[in-house]
Amino acid sequence: MSLVVLTNIPTPYRTAFFDALAEAAACAGKRFHVLYCAKTEPGRHWPYDASKMKHAHTVLRGFHPSLTGIHAHLNPGVLAELNLLKPDTLIIAGSWNTPTMLIAGLNIYSPHPRRIFWSEAHAGSVLNPHGLIAWARRRVYRFYDGYVVPNEASATWARQQGGEAKPCYQIQNAVDAGYYRRPSAATKAESRGRLGLPMQGRVLLQVGLLASAKGAPELARLFLALPLDARRDAVLTFAGSGPAETELRELSAKSSGALRLLGQLPPLGVRDALWAADAFVLNTRRDSNPLSAIEAAAAGLPIVMSAAAGNIREVVEAPKTGFVIRDPSDPSEALRAVLSASDAELAAMGARAAELARTQFDAPAVARSLIKQLYPEGG
Repeated sequence: MSLVVLTNIPTPYRTAFFDALAEAAACAGKRFHVLYCAKTEPGRHWPYDASKMKHAHTVLRGFHPSLTGIHAHLNPGVLAELNLLKPDTLIIAGSWNTPTMLIAGLNIYSPHPRRIFWSEAHAGSVLNPHGLIAWARRRVYRFYDGYVVPNEASATWARQQGGEAKPCYQIQNAVDAGYYRRPSAATKAESRGRLGLPMQGRVLLQVGLLASAKGAPELARLFLALPLDARRDAVLTFAGSGPAETELRELSAKSSGALRLLGQLPPLGVRDALWAADAFVLNTRRDSNPLSAIEAAAAGLPIVMSAAAGNIREVVEAPKTGFVIRDPSDPSEALRAVLSASDAELAAMGARAAELARTQFDAPAVARSLIKQLYPEGG
């Protein structure tokens, strides 16, 4: 009996989770294997290092065309690999219209495995809710016997696409909570020194693509438009790169140091930026299940996040770990709230966020939960 996951490329957050999933599967007497379509994709900044991956995996041979920013994968040998592995359960984690995922979902071998689609989308995150693309997506979703989803918004969406009440297996975006935990109070000052950030005043941090889809330009403009007494010497910092970078650099140059760009950072640099911050901000317009907010929670930061994020209830609202941006085109109210909150209030939110990450999003706990859901009787 074996569990196989098919996904696009190895990323640090997914490979760490797959390591934990391999261990949980072994404890349940299951073999576990991951099939990757490619080692990397354009615009991804993570090197492939098989020596650091503890789970059994195969990088499939294939073709990887890119068109207008969309990166597809065609791996004709995927069915042969699946026939060799003979999984009882196949989880497909990737874009629903990727050729390799379609081939695997239509597996011609009989008996075919239980086919489950890992779906993080929700009603507010899809680009084509109507028309021909929406029709094709519904047809593809109906191939599957169930869905792996990160939150209730995604579960509702997947069932609507599938057209019937198929099983949904809850799986949160997983992180290594211990990796992001701030070692001591002194770490904040040390990290600010390494990143060239001011020692005094609050530091707000957004991590991710510098683009309108993440609400980065709007966040910067509205932050700088706040009265000086409301900003209280705070600094808004961005870690990442993207199409809005030029605009943000122009705003930064005129901000008298209130707006800082750290550039594209490696994983250790992102952790350093989280340790340097007082609060995390994500002004996204349509993220299905942003991982960056969970990493920030693990670092013990209050979370200021857009209501457009699919996991807003699970990460911010229910555990009361921060503030909600109701409209990403105008985050002013939430910015004022986090800047006017007392140090004690922010510390309490950060403590709740850290506990949430430890109990709900730590990779081993999430992996064990998924195995129990997939194999409730141990068989």
